[in-house]
Amino acid sequence: MSEQASSTLRVAQSLGHWDQRSERLDRITRLTRTIFDVRWTSITVLDDEQAWFPSAQGFDQRVMPREDTFCNHTARADEEVRVADATLDLRFQGLPAVVNDGIRFYAGVPLRDPAGHTVGVFCLYDDRVRELDADEQQTLEDLAAWAEQELLASAEMVHASQVQNSMLPAGPIRLAGWSVHGMCLPALAVGGDLFDYAVSDEVLHVGIGDVMGKGTGAALLGAGVRSALRSTHQAVVAGVDLGVTVTQVARALDPDLRRAGAFVTLVEGAIDLDDGYFRYVDAGSGLCLVVRADGTVERLRSDDLPLGILSDAHWTERSTSLEPGDRMLLFSDGLLDLVEDQVEWWKPIGAMVAAYGDTTDLLGHVAELTARMQPSDDVTVVAVFRAAE
Repeated sequence: MSEQASSTLRVAQSLGHWDQRSERLDRITRLTRTIFDVRWTSITVLDDEQAWFPSAQGFDQRVMPREDTFCNHTARADEEVRVADATLDLRFQGLPAVVNDGIRFYAGVPLRDPAGHTVGVFCLYDDRVRELDADEQQTLEDLAAWAEQELLASAEMVHASQVQNSMLPAGPIRLAGWSVHGMCLPALAVGGDLFDYAVSDEVLHVGIGDVMGKGTGAALLGAGVRSALRSTHQAVVAGVDLGVTVTQVARALDPDLRRAGAFVTLVEGAIDLDDGYFRYVDAGSGLCLVVRADGTVERLRSDDLPLGILSDAHWTERSTSLEPGDRMLLFSDGLLDLVEDQVEWWKPIGAMVAAYGDTTDLLGHVAELTARMQPSDDVTVVAVFRAAE
């Protein structure tokens, strides 16, 4: 596959997997329709066989065969195409849009990636024969440049979200007597929250973190934090103090965090799956609850600072035990936006944990709340349930 085809296909796949059209792109096509007083406008992305419409005004169709579109000719020509009357143009007069929908006028401007490859087309359509004067032509090019920026930014954000999701645990862990599941629901396409869990040598490593800020920058820092913590797992299994390993990670990340002006709150722990002994470090989070089998809610916390605040800070290992029937929830502060009691928030969150017998059901409830209430921050949770004997 050529470099241009690969670039076009990547954008098409990213945009084509959206369940809804992009409001960022819709603002442009709505404005364009008003400025030019045309019946239809669209931003079109083409793959090898299909034409996708991540934004369109005047029609609702999301996808059609590439060969049936005006934009197919624009993309192949790799230059702006204007047609005053499509019924008189041999290239277009047989298209379904001309024969069935009455399109006469068309103007299409290629949208290119930074390497100059055409990845989409910005389009005007009308059922009247018409031309564009010099001012209208300049306005069309200006709007197309705006659409190009938004299209590429949107595609990159979708792609970044896919990459970020691929770095998270693939699914729940279910072992004899234990169930572990987590999810991250970013406020934007990508978020600064991170979580991880894995088992090695009968030890469950579990952690959650929150990088100050949102978006791509926070996501990049979060990926670095997650990778650094994963590199310490074998040392933790060997019995190295978690305070020591987290301090080492903080020292390694400190230059990057300082350059970015960011810090990270964190809970990182290790559970012995044989006896439930739980060692952990809380770096400025305080968002970890244990709901005991008898319904008692315990908050696990410490006075240790987040990573990135002081270069010479140290972190301390603490411990508790998860007995049969106990449940633990690690979460980011986005979850606090979903409960009414912001003062004693651990009570409704503890009740939420106690209400569900399975980690997947609990996460499903949190996802439903998030979709309904639309918090302004990322919502990330990791649930660890130990079955009752």
